[in-house]
Amino acid sequence: MIHVLDEIVVSAKDLPAVLDLLQERYLGTSSARALTLLNRWVSPPIAIPGEPNTLWLLWQLPGVLAYYGMRAATGPEVIEFWSAVDQLAHRRRRHVLTGADQPLPEPMEALDAV
Repeated sequence: MIHVLDEIVVSAKDLPAVLDLLQERYLGTSSARALTLLNRWVSPPIAIPGEPNTLWLLWQLPGVLAYYGMRAATGPEVIEFWSAVDQLAHRRRRHVLTGADQPLPEPMEALDAV
């Protein structure tokens, strides 16, 4: 199982626009790329004047091949979505995670396991 954690730093006033973009332009096509949104959070849980908030989006993919398949299936609609988010965000980062309870395979071993 692979998890993807998107960290989007955005002004509180722009948070609703980012969530609208997510709903209208990304979620409809994410399942076709094997990407499932598990949760979304905002930190801090209040709007502090002059301080940004961080939107966290937690996604799940079934495995390593699905992760690389998702990346290969990125089309113009995905690029347009992230470009629109970048216009609103201060910055963003994507973290790709897997469980820490087992040894990490070498890249070719991960492909052979599928």
